[in-house]
Amino acid sequence: MEEQFKNIDKLTKKLVKEAGIHKPSANFLNNVMSVVEQKSIKRVYEPLISRSAWIVIGVLFVASLVLLYFYSSSPFILFNDLHLSQKLNFQNPFSAIEFSKTTVYAIGFLGLFLIQIPFLKRLVEQRYL
Repeated sequence: MEEQFKNIDKLTKKLVKEAGIHKPSANFLNNVMSVVEQKSIKRVYEPLISRSAWIVIGVLFVASLVLLYFYSSSPFILFNDLHLSQKLNFQNPFSAIEFSKTTVYAIGFLGLFLIQIPFLKRLVEQRYL
């Protein structure tokens, strides 16, 4: 096995001697650096879901929770004309839920935390980037 590597070593030494030492052109470094600078363009971060889409999603979510709260005891009006409410018997899944004070505080602090994240992110970007 070592003999195979000796033959390869001898062959590579012979090829290097035959090829000789070639010097690059005078502008080689400048040409390489210009290509590197062109390819190293920074990409601007684009979120998958835009800010306006998140606002619309949030408004729809809050509106649906408010509607569920106010219309929790009455059946859905949409199905009265079709008489589906008698067949399907819809019930509000949130009507029996009662939150303790600890849960309400936890949800409130979580909301405050989620509101603070964009402000803290912007502050860190301004100071350190």
